Amino acid sequence: MAAACKRLAQLSGFGSKIFNSSLRLFSAKGGIGDTTAITRELEEQGLPKRQAEAITAEVLENFQESSCKRAKMILESNQSKFEAEVQRLQMEMQREIEKLRNNMEERNSELRDAMDKAKIAFKAELKATKNDLGIYSLGASFFCMCAIVFACIEIIIVVQ
Repeated sequence: MAAACKRLAQLSGFGSKIFNSSLRLFSAKGGIGDTTAITRELEEQGLPKRQAEAITAEVLENFQESSCKRAKMILESNQSKFEAEVQRLQMEMQREIEKLRNNMEERNSELRDAMDKAKIAFKAELKATKNDLGIYSLGASFFCMCAIVFACIEIIIVVQ
């Protein structure tokens, strides 16, 4: 924009002091200043009305283009920052998911081990119980046979 002002100053034959003041007015007003006031100020500095209006329009156009380019650059920069932040967060989430997955696999392995140990202990208990039942059954059968033998002996003794 400053280059355009200098070019206009050279073409019009007026010093860059006039254009710098108009540029300052644009800058002070945030670029959307009162173009009539700027044109009036240029006229007060000795420019004809048509030339002052043309310069104001050119400076305004350049200022707007510059503002658009600047806004676009800021937007692109913000978009890049946003995309980088999204990517960083995705990577962080991926790491957290992987940690959770590993933790779940570890817990599943611990549960499988605990279930296997419980299964082995249950089988051992069942086997011991079967052995105890077998011994108890054998003992009960022996006791019954002894009772029958003693009853038979008693009957034989009584009958004689």
